[in-house]
Amino acid sequence: MAEQVHHHNPFYGAKWRAAGFESPPTLDDLADLPFTTKEELARDQEENAPWGTNLTFPLDRYVRVHRTSGTTGRPLRWLDTPASWQWFLDCWLETYRGAGVEASDRVFVAFGFGPFVGFWTAFEAAQQLGCLVMPAGHLSTEQRLRVMLDDGATALVATPTYGLRLLEVADRLGVDLAGSGIERTIHGGEPGAGVPAVKRQLSAGYGARVFDHAGATEVGAWGYPCGVGEHLHIFEEEFVVEWFDRATGEPLDPVDPAASEAAEPVLGELVLTNLGRIGSPVVRYRTGDVGRLCAVGCPCGRPTMYLDGGVLARADDMFIVRGINVYPSAVDALIRETGGVVEYRATVRQRRRMAEVELEVEPDQGTDAGNLRSRLQELFERRLSLRVPVRIVDAGSLPRYELKANRFTFLD
Repeated sequence: MAEQVHHHNPFYGAKWRAAGFESPPTLDDLADLPFTTKEELARDQEENAPWGTNLTFPLDRYVRVHRTSGTTGRPLRWLDTPASWQWFLDCWLETYRGAGVEASDRVFVAFGFGPFVGFWTAFEAAQQLGCLVMPAGHLSTEQRLRVMLDDGATALVATPTYGLRLLEVADRLGVDLAGSGIERTIHGGEPGAGVPAVKRQLSAGYGARVFDHAGATEVGAWGYPCGVGEHLHIFEEEFVVEWFDRATGEPLDPVDPAASEAAEPVLGELVLTNLGRIGSPVVRYRTGDVGRLCAVGCPCGRPTMYLDGGVLARADDMFIVRGINVYPSAVDALIRETGGVVEYRATVRQRRRMAEVELEVEPDQGTDAGNLRSRLQELFERRLSLRVPVRIVDAGSLPRYELKANRFTFLD
């Protein structure tokens, strides 16, 4: 891989030569190679529109083009050859195996199938596994519920946000999803399915086992479940894994879960190098995914490292309120833990040179709005030492999301 990329990929060839590597680097050289960032890739595509220079082969070798979701900036375009696309599918097959999906399953993929790579690979990988796969396409949420039930789906693939949205609409229509044939749900695209409160809500709503998955358009499907707690394993056969302290930039050693149960949790950023996407690789890519990387020792018996609790936060989403580092995923976890919330929106404002966060919340039917407001404010003050104003809003007044949620607005 390194030899092909060094000699034929303009992006990495120039990057590595600038770092002093006139010949292809080896695995032993990995720690001396520069990181790759999303901002760097976006700049390359802007300066060398439309595809950028991270292409190892001539353009006529590529057969797929997809984009990132664009929720954190301008979307990246990403090209795949037949071989690299199949590699992506093979990685997704590990997620299905970890979740216990078999050829006899009927998989419903609640996804719009636009340019975002999203669950395209999940759909095609399920086909290769031998499953009967159901596309959702342009259907409304109500229509998707009907197809999912009428066609006897046994597995649901969706973002955590849209999984909850389906439950909300089913409840309004009087549909009992817990009594349906759904046996397992698989979620990705954003943190959520690894958050215990969210996982409990999904599990109770569908009467099913809930599994997390992690990946990225530019990286591939790197994280798969095992069914033990909220453990998210990393597909080490196809990815080189590094873990870094974001504050110091120093590498971290994976945690020994047996020796660290009573210790303060160590969180770091995952840095990945994919091995099977030679046509458009990423080497030492700063994923922005923050979590607790554990060494071998998962009770499931798999020998690979795993994130305990899955992806806990996105580093580039963090904001600071009165000196306290706050991640949107932590806000989401507290709201879901409180219960009684259908949807919410957070606004972060700069006031007198300091950030403050405000919440708008839609209560569930039958939830006492005044009590909910008090419980939320008390929980934020107790857990995060933050005084957060909470405003109760009318049912249906906040946006709903099919893909990744965008519940946070930042105002100067």
